[in-house]
Order: sequence, then C-alpha cells, then structure tokens
Amino acid sequence: MTRTEADTILDDGEKLWLAGEKQQAREAFRRARLRYHETEDQVGEAEALLRIGDLEAETGHPNCARESFVEARAIFAQAGDQRDQAAVLVRLARLSHRDGNTAEAEASYLSALELYDSASDHSGSGHVSRRLGHLARDAGRQDKALDLYRQALTYFRRNGDTLGEAHTLRSLAIIARGLGQLDRAMADCDKAVTLFREVGDLLGEAKATRAMAYILADEGDKAAARKSMHGAAKLFARAGDTRSHDETEAEAKALD
Repeated sequence: MTRTEADTILDDGEKLWLAGEKQQAREAFRRARLRYHETEDQVGEAEALLRIGDLEAETGHPNCARESFVEARAIFAQAGDQRDQAAVLVRLARLSHRDGNTAEAEASYLSALELYDSASDHSGSGHVSRRLGHLARDAGRQDKALDLYRQALTYFRRNGDTLGEAHTLRSLAIIARGLGQLDRAMADCDKAVTLFREVGDLLGEAKATRAMAYILADEGDKAAARKSMHGAAKLFARAGDTRSHDETEAEAKALD
C-alpha cells in the first residue's frame, strides 16, 4: 500500500513520543489528523485521533483524551468496524476507572465486550472479561469476579492466547487464596507459572512465583515459601524490576 504524507507524519509523531518529545509528538499527530481529513482517509484520521487520545491520557489530560476517543469511535462506527469501536470503548473505560467512575467504566467495558463478541474476537473478549473481573474484585464481589475470570479463561483458551490465559490464572489464584481455597489457588498459580515460562514473560513468571510463595506460606510450608520467594526475586532482577526484587527479598527474609 502506498504510504502518504499523513502516514509519515504519524510515524514521526510516534518517534517523537518515544524520544520523550511529547509536545512535538502531539503537534505531529494533529497535523497527521488534518492531512488524513483533507484526503478523506477516515481510517487514518481515526488512528491519528487514537494517538492524540493516548498521548493526552498519558500526560494527564483525560478530558482531551476522551474527546479524541469519542471522535475516533464515531468514525469507526460509521465504517462499521466493531473491533476498533471496542478498542476505543476500552480506552474510555480506563479513563472512567481512573476518574473513579466505576459504573461508567463497567458500562463501557460491557459495550466493548458485546462488540468483540459480535466480531468473534475471542482475545478481545477475554481481555475485557478480565478487566470486568478486576472491577468486581476491587468492589468486593469475589463470586462475580471468579465468574468473569473463568469467562475470560474460556475466551483465551478458545483463541489460543497463552499469555492471556496465564494472567487470568494468576488472577483466579489470588481470588481463591483470599477465599481460603488453597489447593485451587496452588493449581491455578502453578499452571500460570508454567505458561509464563513457556512464552518467556519473565515479569509475569516472577509475579506468579511470588503469588505461589504466599500460598505456600498460608499452607504453613515456610521453607518452600522462602525458596519460591527467592526464585521470584531472581526473576524480578532478570526482568529489570529492581524495586520488586528488593521487596521480594525482604519478604523472603521475613519468612526466616
């Protein structure tokens, strides 16, 4: 496909963003949006609006971000693109959650889930189901969270999304531990560790290994818990997360 001037400007904006030149990136994204609009490239214009919204969200301007996302969603809706509409709704849900409006966040996630289901995007449905599970968990609705995490797990397995499955299993293990279901928690956590290792996600493996140490400690096996905690600390170090490494080593020492 032939690249346009707007495509080049959009790419330049992303490079500036990565380089930390956020104001220049913002200006580039806006120029790209204008060029796409002038050439009646609706998809390009919507993509530029998403970049603008993402940047505004990152720099602490939620209202500006929301305006860009709403405009992008309108374009995707006109084009009948369900997946992209869903992706925009997920962004809007995150903004609402960050603002403390849980009800609005949940409504946006549910709308996104409906669109992902209509598009048979099982991975998208899985990620949204897991986020809904997080909302339920944080609200103290543990049974609802379990149902949503299990729903997410079904979606991820249907799509062969190993990483999504691993993250969801760790979430299930945390809930099961909180409910005192230690055997269930251990089984889910052990499977999560294995899957994170398979895909080479060091940070995910470290977090799941740390969660396993908590479960072992709850079971009264301090020696195994300490060994698991040290293993998690090493993984955090390899992943470059020095803060978590130090915290985990301190937790291991507390088990002596």
